[in-house]
Amino acid sequence: MSLLTGCVPGNLPPSEAKSALGFVAQPGAGRTFLQRDPVDEVERLFQPGPDRKPVALADTGRNLIGVGVREFPGENRSEPIAWVLGGREREIVLPQDRPGYWAPTAIAADGDQVLVAGALGGDVRVWASGDAGATWTVSQVQVRASDMWFSTVLRTEGKWLLAGGSAAGALVVTGAPGAWETASIGDGRILGGTADKAGRAVLFGDRTEWNRSQTSNRSCSVVWVPGGGGWQRGELGCPAERITTAETQEDGRVVLASSRDLWVRP
Repeated sequence: MSLLTGCVPGNLPPSEAKSALGFVAQPGAGRTFLQRDPVDEVERLFQPGPDRKPVALADTGRNLIGVGVREFPGENRSEPIAWVLGGREREIVLPQDRPGYWAPTAIAADGDQVLVAGALGGDVRVWASGDAGATWTVSQVQVRASDMWFSTVLRTEGKWLLAGGSAAGALVVTGAPGAWETASIGDGRILGGTADKAGRAVLFGDRTEWNRSQTSNRSCSVVWVPGGGGWQRGELGCPAERITTAETQEDGRVVLASSRDLWVRP
């Protein structure tokens, strides 16, 4: 069966994975790469109840911290929460500076320093801890964008990095609570990332590619790395499965993986 006959009507057929920005494509090799789901890990470690939805996990070195949201069925409210495991397990309700459906979406740790990100339409909040999750503060991130969301928090080159998307495309915010800088880095959305051995960010995501008549489209994979005073962008092809994982190996290699393909940078 050809790609065209196997394609869903209205969708363009996929293409093979491509190499870019030093990442070498290995089509079909993703089936051998073990991917860990942080949501599954939070479920296994903390066993939250049915009204609690875990989303992300970080390791501070002395504590494991999961974050998520507690929902109240029948009520128009929720609570952002953290689970902290280190000696004993604790559930902590994260502070809120105003009412709203604040749901954490990403977390990262650098030793005892922990940062959690979440967004509600045009409002962005970060929750910060300096003691491995024992206590938390909340603050607003001033970003001029609409329909924002964040998939990723990283600690890179001595700064925090928040990455995701907005109505205008891929979005990166860097800095620290109270002092943030925003960069729109083109078409697409950022779905994840990692810090390489040198502490530099590697971000992955996707964009939508249309045919000339704007009647059919497909999802294409993208990688971004810092360079040239901004961000360099690499096109990784339009394979059938999107990238879901970025991981920095002990030997310094950076691996991007989908359920089908791998991209490896030595």
